[in-house]
Formats: sequence, structure tokens, C-alpha cells
Amino acid sequence: MLDLMRRHARNWMMKVLLGIIVIVFVFYFGSVGNQQRAETVVTLDGKGIAYIDFQKEYEKILEAYRTTYGGALTDEMIRKLNLKEQALDGLVNQAIVLQKAKQLQIDVPVEEVRTVIMAYPAFQRDGAFNEQLYQRTLSMNKTTPEEFEDIQQKMITAMKLQELIQDAVKVSDEEVYDLYRIQNEKINVSFLQLDPKAYAPAVQSSPDALEAFLKENANEFRVPDQYQIKLLSFLPEDFDEQVKISENDAEEYFARNRGKWNKPDGRKADFAEVRGKVIAEMKQVQAMILASKAAKKAHDTIYQEENFEGYAAKNRLKMSEPALFDVAHPPEALKTVKDLAKALTSLQQGEMSRVLSADRGYFLLKVVAKKAAHVPPLKEIAKDVEKRYVETEALKLCRKDAESLIERMKKGESWGAVAGAKGLAGETGFFVPGGAVPKIGNSQALSEAIMPLSDGNPLAPQSVTVEGKIYLLRLKEREKLDDREFAAKKDMLKGILLSVKKNEYIASWIENSKATLIKEGKLKYTRDIKSL
Repeated sequence: MLDLMRRHARNWMMKVLLGIIVIVFVFYFGSVGNQQRAETVVTLDGKGIAYIDFQKEYEKILEAYRTTYGGALTDEMIRKLNLKEQALDGLVNQAIVLQKAKQLQIDVPVEEVRTVIMAYPAFQRDGAFNEQLYQRTLSMNKTTPEEFEDIQQKMITAMKLQELIQDAVKVSDEEVYDLYRIQNEKINVSFLQLDPKAYAPAVQSSPDALEAFLKENANEFRVPDQYQIKLLSFLPEDFDEQVKISENDAEEYFARNRGKWNKPDGRKADFAEVRGKVIAEMKQVQAMILASKAAKKAHDTIYQEENFEGYAAKNRLKMSEPALFDVAHPPEALKTVKDLAKALTSLQQGEMSRVLSADRGYFLLKVVAKKAAHVPPLKEIAKDVEKRYVETEALKLCRKDAESLIERMKKGESWGAVAGAKGLAGETGFFVPGGAVPKIGNSQALSEAIMPLSDGNPLAPQSVTVEGKIYLLRLKEREKLDDREFAAKKDMLKGILLSVKKNEYIASWIENSKATLIKEGKLKYTRDIKSL
């Protein structure tokens, strides 16, 4: 349990713990709805979980995230959140819970379901249950009373089972004090810093060693696909002379967008005060429109006639030939083009792109040549390879030295003797573990190395690398805790810790049950999650 508390040490209060308490049913039990006979994705004791139910659960979770994050929820975030896995796990966990409840003969009478429903504020008017409001609310959510009451019955069943399983969970005073200590205790850590750069002079390189290093780390030196292109630019400044803004048009534009031109103190500006800015903005917008049209016309004509260079010459267009580049380092003009990588990788030599839109205009490009990704021979990148080789070997030597120092202290040599010989010792000063460590830095590995340090085991058994430096760590002293503050917070901490332990316990019970059912052949996945 102490390990659990250390893992969550800086995130217990409200932000995480109450979140865990609130979502435990969603995460472990899914949404308890009616199952429909169809293609199954999982079977439990011969009973299938239908694909359509999985799809509904996935859509429900996805919609919940969209409601929370809005436009900030990207496709990449959705992929990393593993929402499909969450949906399937929720349905499987629900099925396991309800199966166990049935085995234990946990019963939820209809009267109990109705009592729970009647207590929902959403179905009450003036503090009393309102049947019409109940029916209307369900209708708006496309749910019948029978379906909703079935959902509630299963949810109450799951909650009763949860309470039954969690009844054995207790929290000792020692555990509560450990939580308080982890959250509030300040410690002072002695450290010994080793710099890998100091070991670089001891590294000897040779052609054979560099060849082997290049072969072993080929991806680090791989040059990505490179492109040689011809580029046509359609920039708004090239169309400025074609744009004429009348006084009436400018005044109308100003009136429609008057809020744009407020003064720094919030007062509205008169047209005369911002006339130049209004006309300049209108000209920019109109010029961009003309540039867009010209780019589209050029694209359509060149596509039909296959005369990229000829069209450019005939229409006196700007055509440039940037140096060879890869998609991560495009020419300056193309740096703000959306989906440039996608556009380039889809083209073969001699092909023209679609119209590319950027912050400062529009572009058409033609691929003149493509150079496939490759690892250059050692003679072309010898300096870079040798630099990385020396850095890598110096780091190895540094870590080896750190390990030998730790072994010496484990065998009885004092910290002072070892640190004094190296001359790079220091102290952090008092701080609360879990965040940045004074005089060292901030990293997950550093926090994990410091958390287990105790009076009985003050020396960290392994070194830690932070921002290129290697550190040996030793607990020097602890700051005395305020017992009166602990007494005042004890009951609150005990309640939080009990909730967390219960949720951890039910989670563990679910996963152990699932593993047992799979081993016994009672739980079978009929579809791979990747295919859903």
C-alpha cells in the first residue's frame, strides 16, 4: 500500500482520487444496457457481447470526451486514449460483475429500483417525483421506462456486489500516517554529480569501431526521403495592383467589423482614425482571393496540358528551384503549408501537387527528383558518427564509475569518503518529494529513485541520469512533521485512502477474475481489438 501511495504522492487530493471514485463504474462496469443478438466480439460462458453493443459503448465514450475537450480532441489523442479498448473492457467487466452477482444470488427488487429512480433530482419537481417529467426526460433521450429501469437494476446490482467485495478493505492508522508523511514531509538529499563529458578523453575510437557503431545505430544517422522541386508561388502582394477598394466599401467593411478597431483603452475608433488599416486589410483579403483563383487556374491548365515550366514562362510566374530538402526541413516558403508531408509523399517524379495553401499565399510544386531514404557511408558523416560514438562510450564509462562508487558504499565505505574523492558532492536542501528536486532537476526517474529512500535504506541502489548528468543519491535527513496538523487531517485522509484502496481492490478483483475466466476458456475474444 505504501508503494501505491508513493506512486500517487503528489496527485491525491480531489484532482485524481475523487476522479477515480466517480468514474470507477464507467471504467470497470461500462454502461449497463440491453444486449442485442448479432455478431459477437466476446463470449462469456457461451453468452455473447454483440458488436453493435460495443459500437454503441465506443460512441458513448467518444462523445463524452468530445463534450469535455471539444475541438481540442484530435485524432491522435483519440488513438492514444485507446477508446475502443476502454469500451470493450467496460462491457466485459460489466458482464463479469453481473455474472458473479447472479452466482451470489444478489437480488434487486423492482420496488428498490423505483425508489432509486424516484430519488433522482432530474425526475423531481418541487422536491417530489414527477411521472410526466420522468416519461418526457426518457423520451428525449430515446429510452423507454423498461430499458432505463433495466439499466438501473443492473447498476444497483453491480454496486451491491462492489460493496460486498470491498467490505474487507480496511485502512490502518499507520497507512494514514504514511500518506500524510509522503504528502508533507520535507527531506534533504545528498548527491554526487558525475559529468559524462569528463570521461570523453578516455574514449579511443577507430575506423572499425565507428563502422560498427554506425551499423548498430543506423536509424540515428538515416537521411529521410529528399525532394528536388520546382515551385510556383501565388502571393497576395503580386495581385495588389489589381485590387481597388472604394471609400464606400471600406466604410461598410469598417461598420461590419467595428469591434476590430477598438482603441487600447476599449473606446471605439472612428473610421477616419483607422481608414488606412481597414483598406490594407481589405486589400490583403482580396489579393489572397485573387492569388487562390490564379493558383487554381494554373493547376487545372497545367494538369490538362502537362506544361508546368511552359505555363510559368508564358504567364511570367515566379518559379524557384529550392535546394534538396526533406519534409521535416522544407523551404521557408512552404513551412506553413498544411499536410505538406502528405502532399509530397503521394507524388512521383515529374508529378505536380494540388494547390498548397500557406499563411502567406498559395503554391504549386512539381517533383523533379526524389532521393530515397538512406544511411550515408561513414566517410561522408565520420565527424558526426565519431561525436556520437565518443558521447555514448563516455556515458557508459561514467555509469560504470557510478556503479563502482555505489558498490563501494554498499560494502561499508562512507559517503563522505567517496564524495570527497570525487569533489562534486552537494545537498538539495529541504523539499517535498514528487516534483522538481532543488539543484538537480525534474524527471520521473529521479522522483522514483528518491521516493523509496528511508532511514534504514538511505542510499539509492542505482544512479539516475538527469539532463545529461549522472547522480548518486543518499537521504541525509528528514524535517520533523507537525503532529497537530496530522491530527486535524487524519479523518479526511483516512476517507480518501479508504476510497482509493477500495477502488484498487475492485479493479484487482475484476482483472483477476478476467484472467481466471480466460485461463478456464470461459471468456473468449472472438474479434481482435485492432479489427473493431
